[in-house]
Amino acid sequence: MISFFKKNKKKTDTHHKASETETSRNPLKSTVTLVPGSKGEHALQEKYGTRQRALKFYDKQMLNHLSPIMTEFITKQEVMFVATADGHGECDCSARFGKPGFVRVINQQSLIYPEYRGNGVLASQGNILENPHVGIIFVDFFETTVGLHVNGAARVIESDHLLETGHDLPEDIISEMQAGGTKRPERWIMIEVEEAYIHCSKHIPLLKKQDKRIDWGTDNVAAKGGDFFQLEELSLYDRIGGKPAVKKAVDVLYRKIIADPEISHFFENVDITSQIERQTAFLSMIFGNKDYQYSPFDLRESHKHLVEIGLNDTHFDRLVGHLNASLNELEVPNHEIESILEMVESMRGDVLGR
Repeated sequence: MISFFKKNKKKTDTHHKASETETSRNPLKSTVTLVPGSKGEHALQEKYGTRQRALKFYDKQMLNHLSPIMTEFITKQEVMFVATADGHGECDCSARFGKPGFVRVINQQSLIYPEYRGNGVLASQGNILENPHVGIIFVDFFETTVGLHVNGAARVIESDHLLETGHDLPEDIISEMQAGGTKRPERWIMIEVEEAYIHCSKHIPLLKKQDKRIDWGTDNVAAKGGDFFQLEELSLYDRIGGKPAVKKAVDVLYRKIIADPEISHFFENVDITSQIERQTAFLSMIFGNKDYQYSPFDLRESHKHLVEIGLNDTHFDRLVGHLNASLNELEVPNHEIESILEMVESMRGDVLGR
């Protein structure tokens, strides 16, 4: 029987033993076990009658470290897929590529891979800062059609601090740290292995590798695939997430409006809920949703009562200023803000009834 004391000791430290009352409220709660896997998967194994098959797999195919053959397998791989989640459990899955052996096994409990200059989003690394749990899968599409899962705890290490980890690092890592330009990793991800197990080959296709020139670290748009999914053709409304995103922008805008004594009085006797709905529809149009359309006549009629009580250019300027600040606060790109404000400005005359 394979020992899982390391993994389950962590569970014992971080999960108090469930009382009978807690167990009755949450059927997934269970006592601490030396069997690997989550309480959820154990519950489904019982429900669907696969428990004995699962126990056999845990016993024969899972380790809490890397075996010599697993290590050899990793050194031949050119691609891996990395799954991470932030502190709220929101997930992300990303691929990493490199020459064979770009993921290095330091010892049976630790492996490390480089992070190069990318699109600047840093989604995987950001998730790791909030939640160190990662799931990795290597898939050999070209020879064995076998996969290897490695789950564990990750940490982000700056290249300049890599020698401070306390591990004996391979010589090729030292050489890579000393490289210049885009070939030098910006940082490294070190993973302490908690689970390692096979992904069977029966459904993995056998692929043939074709020649392709790879320019590591390039910023060439064509080499990177350009706008392959044609997202640049979408409206701002669609790119930022549709109505929920617009409502968020309206919420930020109205907090600023209500806090401004120069213009807040225009909204004192207004049903603010209805007003926010109207403003959401209006901004949806501004952001490019063609389902919403306002004619000059609509604008004049909807603002006529405000003009009668004194709405003028000064107030319009303040509203535009708050809209500008709100969009900046939400980190809308500057060129998008400029387009939005230009469109709003084109409506000034109709809003002010002239």
